[in-house]
Amino acid sequence: MQNEYGHNPCMSEDALDWLMEGDPAIRWQTMRDLLDAPESEYQAERAKTATEGWGSKILDYQDPNGRWRKGRWTDSPWIVLQLMDIGIPAETASLKNAFAFHADRLMPPGEVTLDKILKSRMDLCHLGFWLRIGAYFSPEDERLQQIIEVILELTMPDGAWNCQIRNKPHTHHSSFHTTFNVLEGLKQAHIAGLINNEKFFEAEARAMEFMLDHQMYRSDKTGEVIAERFTHLTYPSAWHYRVIRGLDYIRSTPFITDSRLDDPIRMLESQRGKDGKWITEKRIPGDQYFNMEAWGKPSRWVTLKALRILRARTQ
Repeated sequence: MQNEYGHNPCMSEDALDWLMEGDPAIRWQTMRDLLDAPESEYQAERAKTATEGWGSKILDYQDPNGRWRKGRWTDSPWIVLQLMDIGIPAETASLKNAFAFHADRLMPPGEVTLDKILKSRMDLCHLGFWLRIGAYFSPEDERLQQIIEVILELTMPDGAWNCQIRNKPHTHHSSFHTTFNVLEGLKQAHIAGLINNEKFFEAEARAMEFMLDHQMYRSDKTGEVIAERFTHLTYPSAWHYRVIRGLDYIRSTPFITDSRLDDPIRMLESQRGKDGKWITEKRIPGDQYFNMEAWGKPSRWVTLKALRILRARTQ
């Protein structure tokens, strides 16, 4: 199939065709991020995620009360975040209470204060998830401002975040996992207009410096790889950090051109197969309602992410 939007030198036509043969979740993001399709066209494709393919199938597992069954990676928070990755429209009727389902138990409406959240020492990763979900589906909810304040208040001296402070208040080094769980929430809040440019970009820049000082996966002291699992090409990743997840965030920031990314970018390029695709590997243990892709086989999710990272790096 000829690419109707023009040739992109970062990737082969075969890889683009293969992506465009995939689920609507893959097609609309390929159109937006790799093919520069007009917004009206990729948004029309995005709308299909609620009625076709993976998004529709996930919605079929939703209980009448609007939730998903409890389980490792089958519970509502993970599923809603996955639907957001897919691009499910925010106005999807069955998801209108997605934030309230998560927040009401520990953060009752009208009873939330900055002091209460701080004293309860809620898990920072989950505050990041709730912020992302709330800013997407319920940006008018007043509790979101309190979550933002707590997150910014709990920035560590090294510029990022670590959920370990919940049980270990003297923790002083940030966590890669927590940092991106929080950043993704702050970014969605910024998109929704809940945090101004100055506050958001300042927080993001501090966190980016922390990650760049570690080259995304190495010790800033010895240069050794911190954990081999960080290099795995994994999707979905739930709360787990992976280099490809971090790079996929950074691609939309000015930091994508930083020379400290040379090493992880080379690693990502080395993981590409001879067919121009990337596989999904090292699945995180747990349950799924169904497998979007086969483990160890070429992955449209991973290939999409890798290609748009490399494209952003070279633009």
